[in-house]
Amino acid sequence: MVRPTVFLLFFTIALQAQQPGPPPPVAQIAALMQQLHDRGQFDGSALIAQHGKILYRSALGLADETSHRAFTPETPSCLASLSKPFTATLILMLADHGRLHLDDPIGRYLPELPDPLGAATLRQVLNHTSGIPDYSSDLDAERPGMSAHDVLNLLRKIDHPIFPPGEKYQYSNTGYILLGLVAEKLYGKPLLSDLRERIFKPLGMTHTFGLPPELPKPANVASGYGDFGELDNAGPYVGGDGGLYSTVDDLLKFDQALYTEKLVRQQTLNDAFTPGKVRSGTTTYGLGWNITSDPTGALHIWHTGNTAGYRAYMERVPAAQLTVILLTNHGNTKRPDISLAVQNILAGRPYNLPRRSIAVAMYGTLLQGGIDAAIEQYESAKQAGDYDTGEGELNTLGYRLVSVKRIADAIRIFTLNTTEHPSSSNAFDSLAEAYQISGDKASAVRYYRLALEKDPRNLHATAMLEKLQ
Repeated sequence: MVRPTVFLLFFTIALQAQQPGPPPPVAQIAALMQQLHDRGQFDGSALIAQHGKILYRSALGLADETSHRAFTPETPSCLASLSKPFTATLILMLADHGRLHLDDPIGRYLPELPDPLGAATLRQVLNHTSGIPDYSSDLDAERPGMSAHDVLNLLRKIDHPIFPPGEKYQYSNTGYILLGLVAEKLYGKPLLSDLRERIFKPLGMTHTFGLPPELPKPANVASGYGDFGELDNAGPYVGGDGGLYSTVDDLLKFDQALYTEKLVRQQTLNDAFTPGKVRSGTTTYGLGWNITSDPTGALHIWHTGNTAGYRAYMERVPAAQLTVILLTNHGNTKRPDISLAVQNILAGRPYNLPRRSIAVAMYGTLLQGGIDAAIEQYESAKQAGDYDTGEGELNTLGYRLVSVKRIADAIRIFTLNTTEHPSSSNAFDSLAEAYQISGDKASAVRYYRLALEKDPRNLHATAMLEKLQ
């Protein structure tokens, strides 16, 4: 009676041995990226490396839809604000060489700044606690052909910061344009020349560059496309805050250099990889990078990029020497969520797919069935949880409708956003702008006032009320 039991035991063990286990992590990452591409959530290049060794390197989708040119890992794509770590690196190099001190006021190097703005230290400008208003979102002054010196001249008319330096964190592209001008003054050359000679060439980053207005875009560069498939290329390079182009391979070279002292001393980098200090609220931003910790206490050092149809992302986990680099050219890709999924795969943990864009889904529904059907879809999606139904999604859809002259529909979407996010100054600001475009001045004034009630520091609402009244 014992033998059949023993036979059954050995048969079960043998059967289990023949059953395949889960695919290796690299195969799972490849399957994840393909699934995201098939769901319309990723077009571009991706590179994952550990200890400097490439685990995954590939690209999906088209770099240019007109010519049907494929996106490859060698395709340069716009970094947008992922350019900021390079500007920060130049400033840190100057500090290492004793050419400046991070706690110097920026006005010492740019005396053209009004004293209230120039009082912010270089460190505060680097970590976005300077109070210097953003020329785009706060001052609404961004325009084609704008140069770094145009931004500096604009600031000459600003007699106070939006908050005292060091008070709190508020992202400022303007600050990084000013840092670029500081580097130009101290190095004595244009910023792009400094970047090329002091970072790109020494590291062998042969496919990284900026595009000033006088230079045409190279034929191999990715074209940008918006959330709704429209051509949406970045404007010409301004300087300091964004606009560089690069590849995943070149960015890995930059990543690896940060484990050495080829560019910056490790002691200085430790300072850079520490969040700044604020008197109000919290911040995760250091000197050119965001820094967060996972549940194990491991540091994650990262930066995003977002302009026109381009998105960029680079995340470093020094404890594991893990690097995730993503460059895309088709709208709002959920890059941090993709990076987290990759890290979970490598750790043997389950992962979640990023939520899809409700703005894109609603736009398709609106074109087919009208605004009421789109809003009904939004209400259903909130319950299901498969889509991102946040404030930014509704704002994106609203401005898409403005761009295609469907102002009444845009007002409905912006109104929905104020209902869903009644404490958001930006939601009311956007609704006011839509009413202003429609010609309803009274409603525009009303909602700009409400935007200011939600946030008295909303400079755009302040400027628009002055203009309308």
